[in-house]
Amino acid sequence: MEPVFFSGVFGALTIWVTYRNVKQWQNKTLAVMTVVILASSLFFVQEFHLAVPDPYLIFFFTLSLFSFYNHYKTGSTGWLAPFYGGMALGMLSKGPIALVFPGLIISCFLWFRSDFNRNTILKLRPLLGLGLFFLISAPWFYLVHTATDGEWTKGFFLDHNLSRFGSEKEGHGGLFILTPLFVILGMLPFSVFIIQGFQRAWKVRKINDFMLFSFLVSAITILFFSVSSTKLPNYPMPCYPFIGVMIAFYLYQLYHSRTKPKSVLWSLVFLAVVGIVLPIGGYVALEVEQQFLEVRSVGLLLLITTAAGFLALYFYRKDALAKAFWSMAGGWMVMGLCLFGVIYPILTQKSPVSLALEQIPEESTIVAFKRFDSAFPINFKQTFPVFDTVDELNTYLEKYPKTYVITNTRNQEDLDALEQFHLVQEQKALFENHVTRIYTK
Repeated sequence: MEPVFFSGVFGALTIWVTYRNVKQWQNKTLAVMTVVILASSLFFVQEFHLAVPDPYLIFFFTLSLFSFYNHYKTGSTGWLAPFYGGMALGMLSKGPIALVFPGLIISCFLWFRSDFNRNTILKLRPLLGLGLFFLISAPWFYLVHTATDGEWTKGFFLDHNLSRFGSEKEGHGGLFILTPLFVILGMLPFSVFIIQGFQRAWKVRKINDFMLFSFLVSAITILFFSVSSTKLPNYPMPCYPFIGVMIAFYLYQLYHSRTKPKSVLWSLVFLAVVGIVLPIGGYVALEVEQQFLEVRSVGLLLLITTAAGFLALYFYRKDALAKAFWSMAGGWMVMGLCLFGVIYPILTQKSPVSLALEQIPEESTIVAFKRFDSAFPINFKQTFPVFDTVDELNTYLEKYPKTYVITNTRNQEDLDALEQFHLVQEQKALFENHVTRIYTK
């Protein structure tokens, strides 16, 4: 079964867990609004269409934190199993962040509640909890450590976790502000109310523990990845369900207050501007990428967001806040259907790995030279030996002459040395600055 199927399953579970908890601790209407906000956030939904570990981390992170909150409010020890179990499975999904974040968030929450004391901590059964945590996570880490003579452990913990925080990896760096911008982009269209959501949650922090908790989860996650040296759009996504809660809470109170703050008007104006820019930017971007010239018209489907933005603005001006909400949500959900059902399939047909699947017969032997697109092993369902010198490559090809060689190296000396082979395919990556080349002897 395809890995993306399970990513989708865990996306649905994330939304379900969020709905159940918001309904329990707030109300059903607010729970529905939160789910709608998450379901219309295209980049959040997109994450659950990918064969990556993030969907699993997002779900277990969400499950673990909501389980803690349920235990804290009810005193039921039954919630401790999913609390510690969620952290352990999150650890297996993507590393120590699944343990560090809940620890930091919960400590801050208890401190704000003036409840950070010995008795409260003992109620969490930390020794039994850590025992369960290591019982679930430690065996796999031990086995993979043994099987790889420690190389996997070194690479996973030191390189892909600790080093990513302290130093920029693979060119994915940037200023402090980049992470908040990722969040705003990732939660469009409703992220236009993100500032109001944070403000309202902070305002009611002393009378609404659920909003305080959501505020701290969101703020700490964004702050952490803002100071991290390596920055990627998917890093802050575990806090998106909690940001959705705060935005929904703000809009819910706005509807019942029957007021029309100027900040809401400006937020909707900004969304309308985004709706204008998106189709123009999409069309231009497809025109710049030479392989998309013949299909660049699909970028015009982004006009759906333009219509959604102006409809929301129109209904708001007519004092129909509910219609404005559903115009935003409905328009962007339809955009999501077009994106995943029409635009992406057309674009991915032009990707290096899609074209390679047409060129390279099944069961072929494939090796890599120096560096390659990480999408290849997943799509070809195999790992590739990697050669760092042309001499090593030549020696291998003498023994296995029907082997295919893939590379996306940018070093001109390497490319010159590879000219002795037959070039089967040359294709630029989608919206990235590297070209995949495939050779045979």
